[in-house]
Formats: sequence, structure tokens, C-alpha cells
Amino acid sequence: MKILIPNFHFFHFRNIAGCLQTIAEKTDVQTFLWEPDQRPIIDVFDELHPDVVFIHENQLDAAFNIVSKEFDFKYVLVGSKEPEGVEKYPDVIVTTSSFKENFSSPSQTISLLPAAKVTQIHSGKKDDSLESEVLITTGVVPNTGPVINSIQALCHKFNTKIIGDEPIPLPNYLGKTSMFERADFIKSSKVLVDFGSYDYLDAAYLGVPSLFGQNILEGLGSVKTFRDIPTLLQQTQDILDNPEQAQEYAKLMREHITESHTYYHRTASLFSKMGIKDVADSLIDFFKELLK
Repeated sequence: MKILIPNFHFFHFRNIAGCLQTIAEKTDVQTFLWEPDQRPIIDVFDELHPDVVFIHENQLDAAFNIVSKEFDFKYVLVGSKEPEGVEKYPDVIVTTSSFKENFSSPSQTISLLPAAKVTQIHSGKKDDSLESEVLITTGVVPNTGPVINSIQALCHKFNTKIIGDEPIPLPNYLGKTSMFERADFIKSSKVLVDFGSYDYLDAAYLGVPSLFGQNILEGLGSVKTFRDIPTLLQQTQDILDNPEQAQEYAKLMREHITESHTYYHRTASLFSKMGIKDVADSLIDFFKELLK
């Protein structure tokens, strides 16, 4: 089975591709990343004859209609509105909960939530040179006054390291990291503070306690949250002062994550929705092997 995924800067696509690539040796699944700006879709279809394609709504154009007529394939559409003028309706639609009502086929629509990026972090290990009391990762962190003030308060009180693509105007900011370095930073911290990046999911998978500053995913009500700086500082201090309780908290969170909140689960749900049960089962089986 050949699966084609555009290599956009879109975290869902990249993490789905990573999960699919890990099962290649035990299945007939071949995953191809495609650069839409460099190769027209017609050329890619002529060469690969893919069985499953992931498409963003901006790619639903005349060229896509041509391949829809000439080739037999299933496709997953990532979008925010009902596709118009398409020769072939998507088998699965991925959107956010706020856009689900825009689609006429709710049974084919999935709101794909953030998840633990297992393929990027599974091998994360502690490194004394990266150790911190508090770790903050940036990238999608709102660069607003309240957030910066909260980060400053953490830096003032605790041994705090900041990493990520988005610079923070504080000396604690260490710069960008690779995905493997990021995993080691998380594993080497005592508390991860999440201001909206959903990195707490990765921290939970790695067994690191975390605090979250926004509404959390449904079904993860045990995540410790904060709404102001005094609460943030006190909860951080409590975790640092009570390592046994902190590890129990981290263990509970990891159980939540490994039960259903990883990209293996998200990817499997898409293939189940398409009726491709063997791929869905292979993804879950591979993930279970990782946990042993």
C-alpha cells in the first residue's frame, strides 16, 4: 500500500508520516513525502499510483480533479469547509471542532486533537548537562505580556531553561533544538510548564510532571492547570518539594497518554475511518510493542 503525504509545515501530516514509516518493515505500507511546490500532483500520481493520499483543502484544484478521474485511491482531506467542485468526495475529513458543522457528512469527519509525538520523543534520555527544575518550550507559545511575565517569574524563582523556535527575550532562552535534543531536554527536566503548545503530552509520555496554562484535552482532567502567577509558582514548588507525589502524578498522566492520546492512536483512527483495518491494527500493535 502506497501512502502519499504532502511535506507541509503541518504538524499532523509530519507526525502521521512518522508513525506510518515505523511500520514499513512489518507491513506492505510505503509512505512517501511529497513536495507540492517542486512536483505537480499529476507527475507524482503517474509515478507512484498511491492508494491513500492526504490533501490540504488548498490543493483541491483542477489538477486534483484530473487525478481523481484517472486513479483509484482513498483520500483524507484536511480543511475547514465543505469541498466544492471536487470530482471525488473525501473518505475522511480532518478539521477542528469549531469547523465540524461546516461539513455535510459528520460520520466522515474527525476532529484531530494534538497528541504525544512518540516517533520524535520515544528515545528521549536524561542528560546532566541539560538538567533543569523547569523547562519551557516555545514555538506556539503566545508572546503576550501575561505569558512573558509568568515566564520571568519562573526564571526568577527556579532553575529554568527555555528552548524552541520562537525566541524569548530572556537569558534563559537557549535557542532552537532538533526534535531529539528537545526530547532529551524534556526528559532532563523536573517540571515542564506548558503555555499552550501541548508539549505536556510529550512530557507525560516521557514520565515528566507538567503544568498547563489553558483548557486541556477532553478526558485528561488530571492535568494540573494554572490561571495566575501565584498558582503557577506554588504548583511548581509543590512538584519540586514532593518528588514521590510528582512521580505518581506523572505516572497517572502517562497512563492517560498511552491509552489513547498518541499519534499512533490518531493515525489508526484515520485508517479505521477509511475502512483500512489492517493498517490501523498494525499501528496499534507496533505502539504496544514500544511500551514493552
